[in-house]
Amino acid sequence: MTNLQLALATNNPGKKKELEEILKSFSIQVFTPKDLGLGFDPEETESTFIGNSMLKAREMHRLSGLPSLADDSGICVEALGGRPGVYSARYGGETVKTDRERAELLLKELGTNQIRRANYSCAISYVAQGIEKTFEGHVWGEIASDYDEDFKFGFGYDPIFYYPPLGARFSQIPPEQKNQVSHRKLALDAFLKWFSQSNRD
Repeated sequence: MTNLQLALATNNPGKKKELEEILKSFSIQVFTPKDLGLGFDPEETESTFIGNSMLKAREMHRLSGLPSLADDSGICVEALGGRPGVYSARYGGETVKTDRERAELLLKELGTNQIRRANYSCAISYVAQGIEKTFEGHVWGEIASDYDEDFKFGFGYDPIFYYPPLGARFSQIPPEQKNQVSHRKLALDAFLKWFSQSNRD
């Protein structure tokens, strides 16, 4: 695959680490806004993962001049009508400050509802000169009944997201396993397939 310098439109260290882990086998050098000395905090005003990821990729490309990759992702709970969805990182508003507080708020809202089906969804947008592309990935599982107090891996809602094919929560699965099945991996696979095909000599 052709060498590529890529601006990654995120300030989230967990997301950066996960993306780098997935991309490390390709000749892609990744720069975050911090690496580039850029202030990057666009308001996510769209109502879909695709809309927000494209908004962020366009802004990162405008600021950096580099081909830019952005993701927007979150957890969608069937019994909550798809919430928190695009508001996953802002669930509960300004009074809810941490990943754990957001996860526990979701558990409280879901309560004893027997319908626990949920999915992690990810949209990845790529913006370069004259090019705009978006790719999606989804992984289905269930919301656990409690928070994983001793979780070792992951971030966000991973301590409450149970993945039946592996018989474990995402917070119990090492990165090398999670990154084979995650929503972000599926979306990135679609991007990398397109990218390799479009950059063949």
